[in-house]
This record gives sequence, C-alpha cells and structure tokens, in this order.
Amino acid sequence: MDDGVAVKKILAPIDRSKYKEKIIAYAMSLGKAWGAEITAIHVIDPGQGVPGGRVKEKEQQREKEAKTPAEDLLNEVDLQAKKEGINLKKEVVEESDTVGKAIIGYARKNNMDVIVIGTTGMSAVEEIFLGSVANNVIHHAHCPVFAIR
Repeated sequence: MDDGVAVKKILAPIDRSKYKEKIIAYAMSLGKAWGAEITAIHVIDPGQGVPGGRVKEKEQQREKEAKTPAEDLLNEVDLQAKKEGINLKKEVVEESDTVGKAIIGYARKNNMDVIVIGTTGMSAVEEIFLGSVANNVIHHAHCPVFAIR
C-alpha cells in the first residue's frame, strides 16, 4: 500500500448466526489481497451466570459445556478456509466481561490490524437490551473495523 499502512493480522469474530460463512469469506478475501494472517475467534457469552450453590464447580462445568460448541463453530469456518487453501488461526475466548469488550481486548492484545465483524448476529430484542456487539467494536476498537451486513 502506498500510504504506508500494512495489514498483516486480521481478526474475524465468529458467532452462531447464519452470517459466519459470509464473515469468514470476506476475511479470507481481504487476507489474500493483503497477504495477512487471519484469526477466527468465538467469544463464549459471559451473560449466562450461574446462580447460587457451589459457583466455582458450576462455572467450570458451564464453561466446559460452552467450549465444545464454540470449538465446533470455529472448526466449521476452518473447513471453509481450508477449501480456499488458507490456514486460519482459531481460538475460543472465555471472557467475564461483555462480548464486545472481549473482542476489543483480544484485538488490542494480539496487535490485530483490522477486525472483520458481522452486524447481524443478535436478535432485535438482544440489541435493545445489550446494545450491538458490532456497534461497540466499531466505536471502541484500536484498529479499523470492516463491518459485514
């Protein structure tokens, strides 16, 4: 790029929405164009607390139960990438904060250059109560955000 901007690391947060294939397709296209490494993450939604009882054991069990479908989700997009000859890095992120903050924090900690995120992962009701994850990331990330709708 002529303006000295180098994109070497792309972050693609993946959720369970039907848009995950579209998100990873854009991330792969940009990765190919820029010669960048792509990391797909799925944040385990921290909003599902465990009330009462032996919290530590219940919390560990809940995290274990949440991690398997998250890994399956990332393996799905990894298969899509492998068909294109792309090796994805993939990681399940367990976070005690909001999903948006987890994505922003991961991007900053791992020096991501661009985030490719879907704007339609939540239902309308979830957006009213929680705010849009994508909107939060767009406004607070340290790097440019490529929003897919």
